[in-house]
Amino acid sequence: MANEKNPSATTMIPVPLTDAAKTEIFNLFFTHHSDNPSLMLISKPLNGDNYSVWRRAMTMALNSKNKLGFVNGTIKPPPEETDSDSYATWSRCNDVVHSWIINTLIPEITDNVIYNYTTAHEVWEDLHERFSESNAPRIFEIQREITYHQQEQLSVSAYYTKLKGLWDELASYSDASYGAQQDQQKLMQFLMGLNEFYSAIRGQILLMNPLPSIRQAYSSVSQEEKQRLLATRTTTDYSGSEAMVVRSHNRTNQFSTVERMEKYDRFYNSSHENRRHDQDKRRPGSSRGTPQCFHCGDIGHFIDTCYQLHRYPPVHPKARQNTNKNQNHFNSTHMANHISASLAKDTEKPMVTGILKA
Repeated sequence: MANEKNPSATTMIPVPLTDAAKTEIFNLFFTHHSDNPSLMLISKPLNGDNYSVWRRAMTMALNSKNKLGFVNGTIKPPPEETDSDSYATWSRCNDVVHSWIINTLIPEITDNVIYNYTTAHEVWEDLHERFSESNAPRIFEIQREITYHQQEQLSVSAYYTKLKGLWDELASYSDASYGAQQDQQKLMQFLMGLNEFYSAIRGQILLMNPLPSIRQAYSSVSQEEKQRLLATRTTTDYSGSEAMVVRSHNRTNQFSTVERMEKYDRFYNSSHENRRHDQDKRRPGSSRGTPQCFHCGDIGHFIDTCYQLHRYPPVHPKARQNTNKNQNHFNSTHMANHISASLAKDTEKPMVTGILKA
């Protein structure tokens, strides 16, 4: 049937249950083919300190299986003498529920209850008497964890999830955890544990009148966190792009420098080969393989290694002759300079004397 406000929407019509289906649903002794004794109803086993959470999870699981009456004592065993068939059915279901409880206990607790009791109700009551009396220390511990719980390195979602778990566990111990006053207290605890860079959104929430619920406050802070992450990611991407541009520019400059050096080397080598080739061609009476210096005309070396042009080595016989020549040339030059200076002084004296007389 189409909806009048939304023609495209369809309305689901419940299908009437058959008599057999009704019998299975309302039959407390009915077990599905998947309801085997090795089934684990909850993921966290009872270790003695988490009894309140364990009891709440087991209650919901057994109620969904329509077997809660076997642990709270509402489903009594029928008399075995007068109704043996019903008693056998009840005993089978009792053993299944008993196994489910055993599967959710740690081995140390399992060893104490598996042989002492025959019904699921007896095991349930024994666990309640042993672990429910330690509520006060656990309540104190939860209150302390809530008081000192801080966000620090956690995300807003992880911080709120941990805090909400503590609130729910505390509420399972007492009904006083519900109400408007408790909701306001939860809001203050949530805001106090946030990091300091959420101070702006925290101030906006505290200025609202009336104060928002804890869910609305969490939604606002979560949106603020997403905006901060987006801004941080954008800044990081921009910085990465700038660094990439700088690296690309440096790499381009490096390649340009290398290319210029390679071009210079090619030009120098080419010029050197051409100069040597021209020298060989200008060299009279020399072949391609015989070197000849066109500075001194000797054969056996090029102009680049000519001793007359670049000085003889110290061990060469002509090195001393060049040294003596250079020394004589230096002495002659020094003597000529000395004589020139003396003549200049003698010439200046009469001139100065004539000036003074005048």
